[in-house]
Amino acid sequence: MVQSGSTRTYSRWQPGSRCAALLLVMALLAMVVAPGALAAPRTTNLQGVVPTITSVNIVNGQLVASGFVSALIKGKTYTAPFSGVPIDISLVPGQFAGTCPVLDLRLGAININLLGLVIQTSPICLTITAFSGGGLLGSLLCQVGQLLQAGIPLSQILNGVGGILGGVVIPGLTAGQITGLLGGLTNLFNGALQNLLQSLLTLINVVNQGHTCTILTLSLAPIDLTLLGLNVHLDNCANGPVTVTITAVTGQGNLLGNLLCELVGGNLLSLGTTLQQILNGLLGLLSA
Repeated sequence: MVQSGSTRTYSRWQPGSRCAALLLVMALLAMVVAPGALAAPRTTNLQGVVPTITSVNIVNGQLVASGFVSALIKGKTYTAPFSGVPIDISLVPGQFAGTCPVLDLRLGAININLLGLVIQTSPICLTITAFSGGGLLGSLLCQVGQLLQAGIPLSQILNGVGGILGGVVIPGLTAGQITGLLGGLTNLFNGALQNLLQSLLTLINVVNQGHTCTILTLSLAPIDLTLLGLNVHLDNCANGPVTVTITAVTGQGNLLGNLLCELVGGNLLSLGTTLQQILNGLLGLLSA
């Protein structure tokens, strides 16, 4: 192709033509200054370090979440899975008014190590105001809330047990409804977890002991969201901020841990930086 392109270029060359000479020089300069101008787009992405839940399952009558964090670096995907993270659904104390009681969805702490980037989250709570006519998930959560209010334990609700509330029979969840509930909870938590990218760096602890160079603490203040047609309040299960702790561990194979140590050692991070900006800084080092 280069040869045929050169043939076409020189076949149009006219000796003494200043315009043709100028075009040729500009083309050569473009090749020198931007040799990668025609290269494929860079395939580097670190946003996956925010945990992604792939499934919510029932294990021994308990809801548990499984998922992963990942990083796409120069065309290669690195993944660290997690599993067995407990999920609980309970009534919000003292808020039983209405046909759909307000619910607390609690996701246990998540711990993952991805290429020397050790990520730990605090427990994450979603306080849900559901509506029976607000879509499939809203209706299912409303039914779960009514069964909890009737005194049916969550483990039995997940086995399809119904109950009676105020003389009204509340049917148990069918197998199809339970499947829909599990998928809905997966999507609900993933929608909430994406907000961690906006958490703010509140503490930089330079350790320099063993292979640990630094520990970052980020905080996401309680926020109110609208997710999947539900009103959602996000906090740390104690009306406080959700925290994300990132520990940089150096060593062979710990690519992201080594790079984060470079950011801290070079004074390239400051308090108030968002997690998204920290990831952008790591991307910059990867692209250097």
